[in-house]
Amino acid sequence: MNDIIPKKKILEFGPYLKHNIEPSDVKYGLPKKIQYCKNCLISNQKPDMCAEHEHNIKTIKETIAFNKEGLCEACKLAKKKKDIDWDFRKKELKKLLDKYRSNNGSYDVLVPGSGGKDSFYVAHKLKYEYGMHPLTCTFAPHLYTTWGQHNFYAWLNEGFSNYLFTSNPLINRFITRLSFETILHPFQPWINGQKNFPTKFARTMNIPLVIYGENPAEYGNPSDDYYDDMLMEWFACKNKEDINISGIHIKDLREKFGLNESELEAYMPLSYDEFKESKLKCVAWSYFENWHPQSNYYYTVKNSNHKPSPERTLGTYSRYASIDDQLDDLHFYTTKIKFGIGRAHHDVAQEIRSGDISKEEGESLINKYDGEYPTRFLENLLNYLSFDIRQEKRFSKFFEQPKVDIKYFDDHCDFFRSPHIWKKTNEGWKLRNKI
Repeated sequence: MNDIIPKKKILEFGPYLKHNIEPSDVKYGLPKKIQYCKNCLISNQKPDMCAEHEHNIKTIKETIAFNKEGLCEACKLAKKKKDIDWDFRKKELKKLLDKYRSNNGSYDVLVPGSGGKDSFYVAHKLKYEYGMHPLTCTFAPHLYTTWGQHNFYAWLNEGFSNYLFTSNPLINRFITRLSFETILHPFQPWINGQKNFPTKFARTMNIPLVIYGENPAEYGNPSDDYYDDMLMEWFACKNKEDINISGIHIKDLREKFGLNESELEAYMPLSYDEFKESKLKCVAWSYFENWHPQSNYYYTVKNSNHKPSPERTLGTYSRYASIDDQLDDLHFYTTKIKFGIGRAHHDVAQEIRSGDISKEEGESLINKYDGEYPTRFLENLLNYLSFDIRQEKRFSKFFEQPKVDIKYFDDHCDFFRSPHIWKKTNEGWKLRNKI
């Protein structure tokens, strides 16, 4: 049993005090030399989107690429988009939709989402501009925010049916805690569910067309081969017996942690064969229309009772993006810990590329807000990650310290800092290379 219990990690401070960092001090296979895009300020430490079910602590991260001029892949795509004939792309979209359009009003397209600005925009456009019959589906958040739940129903109240899948809350808490312990990625199980539920549901409902909002190329995934299809590899696997959930191999989750098939199913992808047999076509709306998240928000507010967060989102300056789950704050805090990039940094990069703010404004916003400590929902988050020894014996026994308090949380997060990004000073943790 002792070999599988996540134990408190002890951080050796030596590498964080050195001026010269050795390659062996760099974690996650990240680039040793930190570089910021000359246009949008994104860092070359930003991982590309990939198949989450392949991840464990030893995974080498593929990160956003830069060209010789110091521009990132996302900025290269933004430049290419200026030359795209969007009227022609709109005709391509209509042609695609006509291919799948039902003749009797039955569901003909699936739109995954939470009811936020992007999923609302796509579903509403499909129904009221293109005459499609969309069905929506949602993989439930860990802990709804009040405004996130309000916006979910505001979405449906504009004329949409929805299948909301809520995974077993106790299991979801357990594997979220495992993911926090093993790879400091508490959002990873939810990402697995959010990616895999729509394709499995589309297969069950016999709706082969699934339309998402943006392609990951919008945020830096390689764009040379960017076309309307989303990659099958993001949603499916070669072998279901060789995947990871929470950074732990599926076999260990079954044999060592005692999870059964029904408890793991929510996070499992389709196999390649199942994906192909179902003739699923997963596409991104952003291929057919010049994607602009702020415009999506204005459209959503105009056409529904959608409301922003009543307060500034912790870690950034906005109130309208990624606001439905309390764990969002923890997710972006941990990305700051691991990669030196928090929520404000991601928002700034996207809004500079969209032409909404200047580079100078972006730099100021990053320095002011990025990496804020997740105080807003911290008590709820720590309770969510904790297990009561008396009431939850099945799961509490797997942790050396079942209860996550603030000290345990802070020490654990610090262990995942990479010395090439962070240094330890008398004033606390500092970035080695600020913008």
